[in-house]
Amino acid sequence: MNPDLERLIELERVDREIARLNDEIAALPRRVSAIEEKLADDKAAVEHARTAIKNNEAGRRKQEADIQTFQQQIIKYRGQSSSVKTNDEYRALMHEVEFAEKQISGCEDKILELMIALENEEKSLKTAEAQMKLEVIEVEKEKAEARTRTAEDQKLLVGLNARREQLRSGVGDSALAHYDRVLRQRKTAMAEARDQKCTACFVMVRPQTWEDIRTNEQIITCSTCGRILFYDPANEPPPPPPETPKKKAKAQPSPAEVETEPTPAQ
Repeated sequence: MNPDLERLIELERVDREIARLNDEIAALPRRVSAIEEKLADDKAAVEHARTAIKNNEAGRRKQEADIQTFQQQIIKYRGQSSSVKTNDEYRALMHEVEFAEKQISGCEDKILELMIALENEEKSLKTAEAQMKLEVIEVEKEKAEARTRTAEDQKLLVGLNARREQLRSGVGDSALAHYDRVLRQRKTAMAEARDQKCTACFVMVRPQTWEDIRTNEQIITCSTCGRILFYDPANEPPPPPPETPKKKAKAQPSPAEVETEPTPAQ
């Protein structure tokens, strides 16, 4: 095989692996960020549950304070009732007492509703806290895996970049320049030729060019996509199985050749 062609084939494998590792390293911080966003959602759920409980407690305290206010009003109105001089004034005070008692009853109903809601809110808080605890463990585990993977990828990149420079230094300037140009334009610079076609753009190559490609002794480019073509005999389709010779059919005797058996005498 042409030395430049052999090195370019390996160079593209190395370049492809370097690109994959760089993409993976770049993706890991985004993955960690997504994990942390999920954890932030869990923290928000915990804070929401805690806020609901605080609001519930504040609501109950307000209702209890209102009850005390109405109770004081009742005491006041009942005290005033003993000193009124007319029935209308007495009825007005009793109306105020009745109104305050209804307000107290309403406050007590709201307190009961809040206490029932508190049970559900406390359950929600416990569930959210348990979920967040599990998520924290998972996040730390995934972040540790991401850091380990990044360190491994960076270590691999050091070796691959060294190999890349070694390969590039062994390729002729013209072939290397063409490789770089096509790689920038098309993301791949090499293409296997198979079944007399470029496997990248699937355009047929001329018969003589196909024969030259099959030798792997020259740098030959695809006339359509510009990629450097090479031939891999390992991908050559297997030859068709040999045809099994057909057996000749046995000749059947003609009617003239068939002997007629004598008819027995009566």
